[in-house]
Amino acid sequence: MKWNKVYLKLSLTMFSLFLVILVLLSMVINQLFSNFYTKKAHEEANELALHLSVMLRDRIYAVETMAEFSEASIYLVNGQGQFLDMSASTKQKKIQAWPNVWENAQLLQGKQIEKEFTAGDQLYLLHGIPVHSSKNPVIKGIYVVSSLEHMIESIRSVRYLIGLAGFGTLLLALGCIFILAKKLSAPLVEMEAATRNIAKGELEVRLPVRSHDEVGSLSSAINDLAMELKRYRDTRSEFFANVSHELRTPVTYLKGYANVLTHGLVDHEEEKQQYLHIIADEAHRLTVIINDLFELAKMEEGKMAFHLESVDVRRAVEKSVNKVRIKAEQKGLQLVSALETIPRCFVDPVRLEQVLLNLLDNAIRYTTKGTIKLTLQQENGFGVILISDSGSGIPANELPYIFERFYRVEKSRSREFGGTGLGLAIAQKLVQLQGGTIEVESAMGQGTVFRLSFPFV
Repeated sequence: MKWNKVYLKLSLTMFSLFLVILVLLSMVINQLFSNFYTKKAHEEANELALHLSVMLRDRIYAVETMAEFSEASIYLVNGQGQFLDMSASTKQKKIQAWPNVWENAQLLQGKQIEKEFTAGDQLYLLHGIPVHSSKNPVIKGIYVVSSLEHMIESIRSVRYLIGLAGFGTLLLALGCIFILAKKLSAPLVEMEAATRNIAKGELEVRLPVRSHDEVGSLSSAINDLAMELKRYRDTRSEFFANVSHELRTPVTYLKGYANVLTHGLVDHEEEKQQYLHIIADEAHRLTVIINDLFELAKMEEGKMAFHLESVDVRRAVEKSVNKVRIKAEQKGLQLVSALETIPRCFVDPVRLEQVLLNLLDNAIRYTTKGTIKLTLQQENGFGVILISDSGSGIPANELPYIFERFYRVEKSRSREFGGTGLGLAIAQKLVQLQGGTIEVESAMGQGTVFRLSFPFV
């Protein structure tokens, strides 16, 4: 639905929040202005009443003149609590019309009177001040009554301006919020379209990274995901092609030489033995491929069994070195060990040996001449095993991917070096499942160093 859009929801949310804030702010401003005008009116009326009470000590007519200039009505009270006639008949009428307003008794007791009252749909302010004068002993109090209509008009004007400004602000805010929400939600819409295309298999999709905030980080993460999926798809396709080739080759040899032997096409016993050796070698190659695939499948399903125990790593390393020594010597390589005595590590001895044999076999396979060195030492509570060779090294652009499943650096020389590209992936998984880490450093022409770390018991 059209209303079920992110930018609309975001716009409505931001506008609602802004509207609430604006209403609250308008109420506060209105209250502040109302209080200000009310307080100002009371202060002016009180100040006028005090001035008039002081002036009554001298001349009563000066009081009338000042009252006329201030647009206020003055009512004088004698000692008996009666109003004095000040020549204006309208005043007498108001006195009679407002019977509940006057508090002459309290005024004569020396108390000041201050109150607001409504009469004839108009708001008035009354101030009563006691008078103590030797020159006018008859006058004991004075009332000053002033209209608050001018104050109400001022407050109305302020409210009108606040409402007008608020309405204009709302319209401006609505437009700005809509544009801002549209701009903020645009990357999300692009991400939705990109992820749907990725789900359809269009892994070449890339999002523009326009900012360095969370939205930009998410766009970059989606790009990385697409790249990883594309590389995984490519390597998987390559793996299937390699596995098909690797499986087809030994099966072809097995089938061909088995047919030769079955049909008696061999003339000499020596030739027969040669064919049998080829069949045995290809059967072994097929077994290795199947075992690697089976082991990888078990790790993927979490069914790999581990028996962790306290192990003397030095003895395990020596055992692995002795197993590959003959293979290294046959290739003319020197196998060197520098093994320290370190505390025991908590590992699976069978799996540890499997990892070491895998790495040593790789070192021998990819080293044509020179030395393979195996070092054992302790660093910061870990037992560290270093396996270094003087081989051709690994290209820098290939180095980040060598532990990935199905990945092989020597793609064009697979038959020469063998393997399915699963060995290092299996080794890394085995190390991690034992609580260790495996790292690699390499440079072209300078050899490769694998670093294994396992925690002490």
